[in-house]
Amino acid sequence: MKALSRLLAPDRILWLEQDTKDQCLRAMVDALSRSAALEGPDEIYQAILERERLLSTGFGLGLAIPHAKLRGIRDFVVGLGIHVRGVSFDSLDEKPVHVLVMILGPDSQQENYLKVLSRVTAFLKDNRERLLTLSTAQQVFELAFDY
Repeated sequence: MKALSRLLAPDRILWLEQDTKDQCLRAMVDALSRSAALEGPDEIYQAILERERLLSTGFGLGLAIPHAKLRGIRDFVVGLGIHVRGVSFDSLDEKPVHVLVMILGPDSQQENYLKVLSRVTAFLKDNRERLLTLSTAQQVFELAFDY
């Protein structure tokens, strides 16, 4: 399993200012699609929305992990968005989300998918508050080195 810093890249770390959950998700999908040269950003966006319809990935504490399993992807791609003001996300605790980590992964790698999700969760648990104090993508990227 690759380290989180190998799945994330500085150009996939965004400061979000969009007003809605859907706009934030779209901005992240667009950034990940460009950065990782993924085809079909509209299909990826629809897969993310479909997962959100099942149950919001905003799990509380200002955190969300939107994710989707895709057929046309060979490896995992991770992006991180920071929304300083916070965005309504239909979170389980009904509070705004400030940090979003988007995971896109192959639909055939369930075990690795769970490992990536576990690393992301540990990273967020340990660094939730610190992430909001950082001001550059490089700082956020370096924080992910140990995960």
